[in-house]
Amino acid sequence: MASNNLEVGMRCIKYMLLCVTAIFVLTSALIISVGTTIYAIYYDVSFFLDDQLFSPATFIIVIGVTMLFVSLFGCIGALKESTCLVNIFAVILSLVFVLELTAAIVAYSLRAQVSDMLDSKLRDSLPYYYTNSEVTDGFDFIQSRLNCCGVDGYEDWDNVPTASPGISVNNITVPYSCCAQAMSTADDGVELDQCVKLYANGCLPRITYLIYQSAGLLGAGAMTIAFIQIIGIVFSFSLASSIRKAKSERERRRWEIQERMINAYTSLNPDNEKNAPVVYVPFHGQTVA
Repeated sequence: MASNNLEVGMRCIKYMLLCVTAIFVLTSALIISVGTTIYAIYYDVSFFLDDQLFSPATFIIVIGVTMLFVSLFGCIGALKESTCLVNIFAVILSLVFVLELTAAIVAYSLRAQVSDMLDSKLRDSLPYYYTNSEVTDGFDFIQSRLNCCGVDGYEDWDNVPTASPGISVNNITVPYSCCAQAMSTADDGVELDQCVKLYANGCLPRITYLIYQSAGLLGAGAMTIAFIQIIGIVFSFSLASSIRKAKSERERRRWEIQERMINAYTSLNPDNEKNAPVVYVPFHGQTVA
């Protein structure tokens, strides 16, 4: 009865571990997509970001790829009832769990540095808009995509030396990427686009909010898969313990069956066994008294 309960319990843990590993595959694919998406967002505004901000996104992608391969150990170990593979799966999960906590802590800690870093980057690079192509591309991208103009507002362009035509507003020339709404007008048969509305907000709050949200999403993703990993670690060690107990129980039952067969064979002729003569064979050199 105890052995049957042990087999049933081990089978339940096995199926639960298979379900958890299947969830790992799905969450790993999800976290890889989240990491690559955020990495792409960071890459688009990489001119204004420090390299250290890319570390959590890269770290999350590496963890997701690792989890896909680690899931194979859990599936094969559960199906083959291999204590070694299941223990390896549990140990690797524990290590990845620690790495994910580290990634989440780093992602949240970097949020405190984002505002000051972006403020200095934007203000220091703004005067070089017309002389540096990287600055030009960077500001045009964030102004057109984030619907903003300047650092705090379009007035920031007043102190930037103008080297090319743009949009003139209150004697301030701003880039065309600051235009929120344009209207086509005809002049001597030539259609011209005229900006009638500028983006009112500055880019600093917008890009800061974007980085804050991205870092928070990274941390939330890492904590979510870490919670699932705790369940997987518990199931893995439980399955390994159940497999060991089941194998010990099987060996014990096999030994009992062998003993019963031996006892049954030797007790087929009990009368002959009792009356069998005892023969003493003297060894070489024995003397008779």
